[in-house]
Amino acid sequence: MPGIFISYRRDDQAGFAGRLADALEATFGADNVFRDIEDIHPGEDFVVAIEKNLAAVDVMLALIGPAWLSLSRQGVRRLDEPDDFVRREIEAGLTAGKVVLPVLVGGAAMPAESELPSSIRTLARRQALVLTDAGWSADLARLIAVVATKVPVVRPTTGRPVAIWGGVALLAAALLAVGLNGFGTKQTGDAAQPVAVAPAQNVSGRWQATIKYDWGAEHLEKFELQVDKDKLHGTAGYLGVARMIEQGTVSGEQLGFVTHSQEVAGDGPAREVTHRYRGTLKAGELHLVLESGGGFSAHTPVSFVARRADGG
Repeated sequence: MPGIFISYRRDDQAGFAGRLADALEATFGADNVFRDIEDIHPGEDFVVAIEKNLAAVDVMLALIGPAWLSLSRQGVRRLDEPDDFVRREIEAGLTAGKVVLPVLVGGAAMPAESELPSSIRTLARRQALVLTDAGWSADLARLIAVVATKVPVVRPTTGRPVAIWGGVALLAAALLAVGLNGFGTKQTGDAAQPVAVAPAQNVSGRWQATIKYDWGAEHLEKFELQVDKDKLHGTAGYLGVARMIEQGTVSGEQLGFVTHSQEVAGDGPAREVTHRYRGTLKAGELHLVLESGGGFSAHTPVSFVARRADGG
């Protein structure tokens, strides 16, 4: 079945990649969206898994953030390293004739042909899509509408998934993107009726977790969560400081939210860091993944488990 491959550099666009993957999975089905951090199993050969999943999809989304072009290691630009997986993924997508769509995030600009390795220079000729925090819903709706011309939208039913093509797919995708994907369906005769997914009210309360961040520091972080219908509010600790939750959502046992902090390097101005949390309520525990992007430092995703701190 046609699918979507998200190519991204973990230390540049991990937060956006996670947020985008969640939206695409809600629209096209989790089995049809590939993102390496979740879809490669422990012990599995990374190169083989990437090539296998890339061969099985029709659309590649190449996420390009502010540091995508300039990140270097030991003085060599990452894109120019022989084993750079981002370049190799895009090379494979272009060579195989996949639909490769550049997606600009974090205020990044589209690289010029002269700035790219020769093997992927044609990427610069592709029309880029833009995802911004301020215009996320509208930008996402446009992206999904483009992808839906190649990949069927999957609508949950009590039977097997239904693939919807053409103009109906575009309408369904746009509706899903602006927040109607919190509905399932229930069969009444031959007609499918929408039925709201009950939010996980028992997410509300005080939680805490010892989080070991990617640079080695450990902090006991506290979370104050309140659920209002399908919205999540409250605060989440980052480096021992309570941060206001934004864009918080709850659907069944799935939840996600965003917080922000400031990072300073030397005497220069501070940069905002965006922290994206997503996870699942399992057996009374919150299993969460934190992805941070922006600022001066590159971060890898961090997984942790939060437990009740209020005896609830």
